[in-house]
Amino acid sequence: EDKGEFRHVWKLLLHLPYCERDFLSFYDSCDQLAFLDGHVRAASHFGGLPRRIVYDNLSAAVKRRVGLAPQLTERFQALVSHYLFEPCFARPGEGHDKGAVEARGKGIRLQHLTPVPRGNSLAEISAAVLREVDGAWREQVQRDGCRCWDLWQEECRKLVALPERPFEARRVVLVSVSNKATVQVEK
Repeated sequence: EDKGEFRHVWKLLLHLPYCERDFLSFYDSCDQLAFLDGHVRAASHFGGLPRRIVYDNLSAAVKRRVGLAPQLTERFQALVSHYLFEPCFARPGEGHDKGAVEARGKGIRLQHLTPVPRGNSLAEISAAVLREVDGAWREQVQRDGCRCWDLWQEECRKLVALPERPFEARRVVLVSVSNKATVQVEK
């Protein structure tokens, strides 16, 4: 029996603590493209994004801090402008500023990633785990009666509506190269 290979992957988790609903996706790398792509997928999954999202001071979003104010990376600022939400950043070294998502990440690991999920591709595994997490949330809705569902419906009304087109996580850039190998990138 082929046991397959174990791979180290990164999990992007967007947790809505009010209604306890989650979106997660797995990525081969922990880079800005994965970070942006995760937001696009989460927006599609929820049908919108929260008006305010709390983050770590991760390099995919924050270029640097000027005093207490974070200076956003160009692509993250473009994502924020596209979906019209407010990014808020946890204070450096203050993990409890975003404790709900930290606790939920641990809960998902224990409930849905043990044993280690298997599949033919990372996209397949990611979709299967998301279905499982959504299924567990729907079971909670059935157990709690209408309470969780009512909270989700209320949350939906407060989400920022999706723009006509999703954000392009992979920005297409036209490049011109002269015969002297000079490159000009159009913005």
